[in-house]
Amino acid sequence: MQRLFRAWKARLSRLYSKYNTNEERLSHRPEDVELEDWKYLIQYFGSQDFKVVSERNKRNREKQITKHTCGTRSFAEVEESMRNPITGEIDTADKVWEIQHTRKDDRGELGQLQEVVAQQQSEEIEHPMTRDEILSTVLGERT
Repeated sequence: MQRLFRAWKARLSRLYSKYNTNEERLSHRPEDVELEDWKYLIQYFGSQDFKVVSERNKRNREKQITKHTCGTRSFAEVEESMRNPITGEIDTADKVWEIQHTRKDDRGELGQLQEVVAQQQSEEIEHPMTRDEILSTVLGERT
């Protein structure tokens, strides 16, 4: 219910932002919202409190370096789903991270990870990198 409510509210906020004046917003009321509720939402989306929170959230979102790509599944659920059914052991940290943070195609960090791994395996390297070193090389040091 919470997810549906947030999605509904986000849709209404996008509709609010589409128009420049409250008159335009009132004339484009969504069919699934009562007039009094829409008037309240216009006032709410235009309030200083809402704008402050919205700007803070935008700044925080911009700071994210790595995105979560598991949809509605939490990190814990993904990690648990990767547990070996016979031994009960959880997969290595780099494999869990790859599933949680990379797209399923060859773009971005996953492609870079695969390139470095292939390079480490194909060349005659005196001191090959560990999995953690490969992650640090591609992603940089993170807490």
